[in-house]
Amino acid sequence: MTRKVLLVSNDKEFKDFINIATLTLTKLNHQITITDNKSDGHIDWMVVDMDNEDNFGFIVETRNSELNKKIKIVSVVTAITDETKERLFKSGCDSIMTKKEFLAAANNILIF
Repeated sequence: MTRKVLLVSNDKEFKDFINIATLTLTKLNHQITITDNKSDGHIDWMVVDMDNEDNFGFIVETRNSELNKKIKIVSVVTAITDETKERLFKSGCDSIMTKKEFLAAANNILIF
């Protein structure tokens, strides 16, 4: 079964790394698809780049939607402050990581 991950980011290097990791995992028989289509009807979980302030609204919108209410949301950000962490958890994020932490564990995160 293919798992579909919504990747919301404008960071080309981050997106490229995630896409390469996904291709590698697919070759190892882990069926993962990355999409950037926010209106896709079937998403298993999301990775949202919070270096873009506009994405806070997207997370709140996602959590208020009956269709997406239970989707896991992982937020990534270049630097995490206590204020950012609190705001992200209140907006509906399930997990918050720095981009560096996410990239270091991407293969393990993407297969689960």
